[in-house]
Amino acid sequence: MNLIAILEKTVTSDKNELAAAETYLEQAALSNLPEFLKKLSDVLQHGGNTPVARMAAGLQLKNTLTSKDPNVRSQYQERWLSFSPDVRNYIKNNVLSSLGTENHRPSSAAQCVAYIACAELPHNEWPQLIGILTQNITSPLSTEMMKEATLEAIGYLCQDIQDFDVLSAHSNDILTAIVHGMKKDESSNHVKLAATNALLNSLEFTKANFEKESERHFIMQVVCEATQSAETQVKVAALQCLVRIMSLYYQYMEHYMGPALFAITMEAMKSDCEEVTLQGIEFWSNVCEEEVDLAIEASEAAELGRPPEHTSRFYAKGALQYLVPIIMQILTKQDEGDDEDDWNPCKAAGVCLMLMASCCEDSIVPQIGRASCRERV
Repeated sequence: MNLIAILEKTVTSDKNELAAAETYLEQAALSNLPEFLKKLSDVLQHGGNTPVARMAAGLQLKNTLTSKDPNVRSQYQERWLSFSPDVRNYIKNNVLSSLGTENHRPSSAAQCVAYIACAELPHNEWPQLIGILTQNITSPLSTEMMKEATLEAIGYLCQDIQDFDVLSAHSNDILTAIVHGMKKDESSNHVKLAATNALLNSLEFTKANFEKESERHFIMQVVCEATQSAETQVKVAALQCLVRIMSLYYQYMEHYMGPALFAITMEAMKSDCEEVTLQGIEFWSNVCEEEVDLAIEASEAAELGRPPEHTSRFYAKGALQYLVPIIMQILTKQDEGDDEDDWNPCKAAGVCLMLMASCCEDSIVPQIGRASCRERV
């Protein structure tokens, strides 16, 4: 039977045809998996095939490389590494050359590249990959689809690789690629969104970059600029980056809080867009959680007669007079039709208020009193 026709039937509404297609694909994988994966990569790589066939080929290939179950995922990765170098190189060349050639989103090739990399990079295989991906994004000849798909691949890789140390060695190249896609002069919102999501997934292993002032300034500048995007998805993703950065790198944020982060997050909390509002609230909830932890650390250090390793900057206490009125205003906006299971700004504001009370203790009481008086007026 024709593999392309079979792959196209994996999206049919006819249950019999779908069952037959799935049975065929399962048997093909069982009979000779390496050859089957080579054929799937051929279908994905050939631009003349239908988008449905290419997408289905990519999905089938990806599903042999990863799983939500960690044990199964490890087995799949070991199985991949057991294939001959010729087979693996053939497939890798096909999926790499497929980046930027698809006309559907998200890119199937990006997932295949990422999950092969998750298997190979920890074993020092495919050492040239990160350089190739960086070149795909920074080259002036690269198309919008090429940059977007490559950034998606980086995002998946950063999100799902199990050993962060593997990527730490490549953090400079990865950040170069990501920041290039987030720049103000990047005209494509699709590229900016893929880059911002990739940054969000990469923050765990960029500690060395955040420790260097010049690099930290540049990263923070790019993220703060992205929060001002007119595209809601880019704005939300950039705010998510700030939330995560505050949790991971609190000790480095003093330089940015007054000039940028305070105003950006206050504006976000006042937004008419719930997704934006939620991230503004989440930012201050994270600040409160960090400062509660730092207060505990300071107390324990005092008992031991030594200075604490990290100290609080008391951002929440300093911002109370501005935060509480906004939080109280959001709390009044609960809609009776809201689903109890849905996370919304009202619920987030309630949690944030409790965290502020835990963090700032008695200092919050007069602020709530003043805000309540304003609401009544």
